[in-house]
Amino acid sequence: MYRSLLLPTDGSPAAEAGVKEGLRLAKALGARVAFLYVLEPIGPRLFLGPETLPYYQDLVEDMRKEGMAALDRATRMAEELGVGFEAHLLEGRAAEVILKEAAKHDLLVMATHGRSRLDAALLGSVTQEVVLRSPKPILVVPHWVKE
Repeated sequence: MYRSLLLPTDGSPAAEAGVKEGLRLAKALGARVAFLYVLEPIGPRLFLGPETLPYYQDLVEDMRKEGMAALDRATRMAEELGVGFEAHLLEGRAAEVILKEAAKHDLLVMATHGRSRLDAALLGSVTQEVVLRSPKPILVVPHWVKE
């Protein structure tokens, strides 16, 4: 059945609820997991004037550190449960990278932040885009799920 699960995370509490649920499922199934953090390009979203240019590299490095910290938290949870894992920090547009990586796995487990329709329309929803475009099955974990 499901032998390999993809668990994307952005490090948020909602995403970590999805990671926990995915790990519980993986343990029950005897499956392996792959954690994924996507480092999105910031250029188009951030006005880079001459005064901000010197800080651009620092900002990118801070974002990379956040991604590594999110993956570290996820891998520690996997180790505690005895679930086999791999972890990847990749660059690109989140939904595109997740969809590409999903091709290597049997099931995706993703969280939803529970934003209103207006918020999702204004801010976008990676989970929503992946659900609409993925040929793979997806378990969507609502942000309010508690252990």
